[in-house]
Amino acid sequence: MALKKLVDRLPEIDRSIFWDIGKTLTYNMLINIIVGNRGGGKSYGAKKRAIDNWIKKKEQFGYIRRYKEDLKKPMEQFFKDIEWEYPDYEFKVSGDKFYCRLKPADEGEKWTESDCCGYGFVLSTANNKKSISYPYITMLIYDEFLLDKGNQRYLTNEVEQLLNLYETVARPGTGHPRVVLFLLANAISVTNPYFLYWNLKMPTRADKNGKYIWKHPTRPILVEDVRNEKFIDVKKNTEFGQLIEGTNYAEYSIENKFLLDNDTFIEKKSQKARYLFTFIYKEKKFGVWADYHEGKMWVSDDIDPSFILVYSLTLKDHQPNTMFLKGKGRTGHFKAFVENYKLGNVYFESINIKNMCYEVIQMVMN
Repeated sequence: MALKKLVDRLPEIDRSIFWDIGKTLTYNMLINIIVGNRGGGKSYGAKKRAIDNWIKKKEQFGYIRRYKEDLKKPMEQFFKDIEWEYPDYEFKVSGDKFYCRLKPADEGEKWTESDCCGYGFVLSTANNKKSISYPYITMLIYDEFLLDKGNQRYLTNEVEQLLNLYETVARPGTGHPRVVLFLLANAISVTNPYFLYWNLKMPTRADKNGKYIWKHPTRPILVEDVRNEKFIDVKKNTEFGQLIEGTNYAEYSIENKFLLDNDTFIEKKSQKARYLFTFIYKEKKFGVWADYHEGKMWVSDDIDPSFILVYSLTLKDHQPNTMFLKGKGRTGHFKAFVENYKLGNVYFESINIKNMCYEVIQMVMN
């Protein structure tokens, strides 16, 4: 009876306020990075496409989460919010597999492997799956791929681990069907392994279809900023929308502004700034500049490769002709840099630089 009531409500749902995966697929990209406001239909839209692919074409899907504990609950509840859309079908989750079939006349009929419509993958242990083939998977969904600040961390070389899993499933060059990858997340921060690895950018304007899409100039990757003014208006007018109105969380949850990113201390260096030193963090070089007339320092990706004063922040970054920073940054120019940061005199030429430097400052001050 409950399912019937939900089905009866279907005409009341305005689907136009949610993310439309069909339009995104018209761009024909291999990797689709979808960032949007909470509740905008990203996960739901991807699940629906995966189920439809199975019902119509018997194509399977893969559902990816970072750690084992991240996968358990979402797998158990994978079909709970969407099964009402398919009243003639029944669903099951067992182990690392998803199942879907037409409801049989005999309710006691056993499930078989021919009913398997998808697989769950744990990215941190996906290397163990290398010898297993998945000839019918055509869609991969990596849900919640961006991390909020908390107890969890990105995996070491996470992007390459995801590419490794993709290759295990898609078997490029073997005649395997094309596998399209979706990475889904709320707007957390543009400073993340994926944006840094591929030098991705967020779109700044709508295309002719009204979608905010940025396409990589040389790779089959798109980044979509899911914005729908109708959805924003609907969410603003809820009790929860009124509760968080005017807060940073409202900008994140409703307006899709990145929760951990803001423009405070973002500024281009002055023309009179002179070069102080270079530091290396996570294999990337940063230049520190100062203008003593203005009383400011800037961190930039504009570096002077001929400058001899270069600090390395981690053992992995340490190399010939660099100074390995010890003693919580209490070393010459870097000590002055940290002290000026505490005084509010340090600026950054981009949000990515600011967020990376925030990690550096935390590391040398703790």
